[in-house]
Amino acid sequence: MTKKQKIIIFGAIGLVLTLLWFFFLLLMINNWRAENKTQSPTPAAEVTLCDADRSDLCIIAFGANALNRMVIHFQLPAASYDLFYVKAQNREAVSVYTCEVDEELLRADCTGVRTPLGETIEVQIYRTDDDTLMAQGTFMVSAIAIPTPVNQMEETPATELPAEGTPEEEFTPTP
Repeated sequence: MTKKQKIIIFGAIGLVLTLLWFFFLLLMINNWRAENKTQSPTPAAEVTLCDADRSDLCIIAFGANALNRMVIHFQLPAASYDLFYVKAQNREAVSVYTCEVDEELLRADCTGVRTPLGETIEVQIYRTDDDTLMAQGTFMVSAIAIPTPVNQMEETPATELPAEGTPEEEFTPTP
């Protein structure tokens, strides 16, 4: 073999090895990107019913408003808790519940489609800012607190004032 043939052979081998190296690097970068896309940053917390020792987000009760829409009452862990909304699934139907927060009571009331008694509801809580799943849980709706209608009387009934010396506990107003 001549010197010229050896240079051509070694050059071809070097070119093939360089191409294989770039192909290997591209494969590694693609695999790394695919892994980063499939990993969720943090798993969602489990939301549960509230008990006496709860310090995180939990459900106080299920209720209904005057329009017969379901209200999910949440206890908030802090007044500065992130604003959120709820997606609730029942019978393959997903409904979005809007939430109103009362920072003084550390409570949020989320209103949406009513779930029938005795059925399960899957609740997912999403941060309003970036639609990140914060918490989730599955519950059996076994009772719904229904508001009691208040009847307003047209006239205010007259009341008697207690006689002097009469303890106030014994005083009962008469209509």
